[in-house]
Amino acid sequence: MAFDYGSIDLGLRNPFKKEGAATTIRGVIVALMGVYLLIDAAATVKNETVGGWLLVGFGMLLLGGGIASASGGILAMLRYFVGRNHPTSLAYNHSRSESSTAKTESSYVAYTKQKLIEMLVGRKNSTFVEPIGILARFVHSIFPRLTYMPYPIRNMAQRLFGAWIKTIVALIAFAFVAFVSLAGFAGELGEFAFPFYTALLTIYLLNVWRNAGTSINRNADRSISSMGNMELVRVIAGAILLPVIVGLSLKYALSMTQTTISELQQVSANFPTFHSTLLLLGLLAGAAVTSAIAFIMLKKRLNYSDPKVEVSELRENWQESIHPNEIFINLDNLVMANRRYKEVPNRVYQELDPDLIQQVEGKGKFFGEMIQEIQPKVKTMELGDVFKKMRAASLILGNVLFVISAILTMILAYQVVDLTSLTRSIGFDNIHANMATSQLQELAGSVSTIVHIFLSGLLLRTLAQIQTNTAHLFYSEILFESDLIYLKVEGTFTESKISTGNSIHDSTRSENVLVRSSITPWVIVCRIVSSTFASTGMQNLEHPRLILEMHKNEQELAGIRDDIISFLKDRESIASITSNRDLQNASQIHEINQQSRAIPMQSQNQLNNMDEEAAGFIKHEHEKQQDETEDAKLDV
Repeated sequence: MAFDYGSIDLGLRNPFKKEGAATTIRGVIVALMGVYLLIDAAATVKNETVGGWLLVGFGMLLLGGGIASASGGILAMLRYFVGRNHPTSLAYNHSRSESSTAKTESSYVAYTKQKLIEMLVGRKNSTFVEPIGILARFVHSIFPRLTYMPYPIRNMAQRLFGAWIKTIVALIAFAFVAFVSLAGFAGELGEFAFPFYTALLTIYLLNVWRNAGTSINRNADRSISSMGNMELVRVIAGAILLPVIVGLSLKYALSMTQTTISELQQVSANFPTFHSTLLLLGLLAGAAVTSAIAFIMLKKRLNYSDPKVEVSELRENWQESIHPNEIFINLDNLVMANRRYKEVPNRVYQELDPDLIQQVEGKGKFFGEMIQEIQPKVKTMELGDVFKKMRAASLILGNVLFVISAILTMILAYQVVDLTSLTRSIGFDNIHANMATSQLQELAGSVSTIVHIFLSGLLLRTLAQIQTNTAHLFYSEILFESDLIYLKVEGTFTESKISTGNSIHDSTRSENVLVRSSITPWVIVCRIVSSTFASTGMQNLEHPRLILEMHKNEQELAGIRDDIISFLKDRESIASITSNRDLQNASQIHEINQQSRAIPMQSQNQLNNMDEEAAGFIKHEHEKQQDETEDAKLDV
């Protein structure tokens, strides 16, 4: 994913500084060992050319490994480049501002838009898949919450558990073979071949635990590894068939060379004993310690998970005078855009493409659907001091074992040089002609020492790889928290006309087409917790982001509803004049119209004088009538 710079910090920090420091120290120590071998080789090559070049080979091996580890550790401690487009989207991002990034990350997104809609509407989390195979089901039955972990953690736990199952089955099968061989049921040939079985068991268990320490694979860890019956079938079948195959092979070899068992035993007596018991005990002890540390960290991580699948939902019906397109424009450009986190555009997994269908004149229906995710923000994962100590212990122990393995490699280099010198001093012809000489016993002892050192180094490196990869797994997990919003709007609309200012005295008139919509929204808001696994280098967050938790968010849902309702209630259905100059012009037109249609009338002062004169006349007439009435009474 390209680095898109933005001045607003998203809060993502480098989680690998401690791991990088430990790896750098280990790389420097191993590189110095390689330099020491190269310096010693320069002095040795003058006297012994073959031995000097062997030291050069081992020195270059250690130097190369040390430089690679040191450079990787230094890279892990440098600036962690996080752009505006990190982390990975859940599904293909249809946002126009992220079109180039969406194409790059499309190969490792974990979901599709249809899958996200099904998860929200159906209240289900498709991240949690069923374990495959009887062994996987068994481990998930012991640890039920393991099902709710990200795929890399689930696979790590399954690999460790599977390694123990294979180890136990192999030991049981070995005990069966030992009983058959040592009890005499297989004859002298079976007892003679028993050390060979022990060596094969040791090599097999080393390979089992070496595979258990596989690091995070960005492709393989997008799914769950299967652990079925075939794993057990191969181990049991190998335990049953191995004695038969070895026995038949030895019998055929003896018959072809015309050699007896006693003669073969005399020859083998010159060879030292292969100390497989110590290697097996060391492997089992190291695997137990490694598994215990991993189990403690796994248990803390399991207890931290809260795999809820809940959403907040709104389903209502609104009757509003608004065109459907205005609803969709408001949702996309205002309601959702106002919910951006640190001004990062929302991740659009389903574009809002409204569909308006005109059924008859003035009537129709509409439909629109959208799903967006607010920019995820980092969620701090507090797993306690015990988890941090175990993670640090796993990291330090793994690097110490790597250093000890490098020391054994140095010792192995000198042993190989000594073996070369011993072989040259004895001479090949002498070895072939004198099989029982003391020099041959010395040669066999030297070979045995080299084999034991090599296997011991391989054992330590296997355990170190498990320890460091387990620590790296828990260092690299980053949790994010974000809002996932699904919105579907559908309904019907009708058109009608409304006119204002139709009076004969009105100078302005407004005629509008009023759209009456019946709106049925379906809004689902979910606060999700997602997990991804970081790395170092160019592709630091290019891992699928998996949804682990789905929680209700009633506050965000209420905010979306309030924003939509306030927009609907604040709408204007009738066109009006809002410009002050237009208002002045309309006022002047009104005055002109008022003067043009006015009827000639007396002024207000004249009307007031006429009223006063009329009132005085009425009063005078009333007094006159009273006087005439009194005169009439006197005459009578």
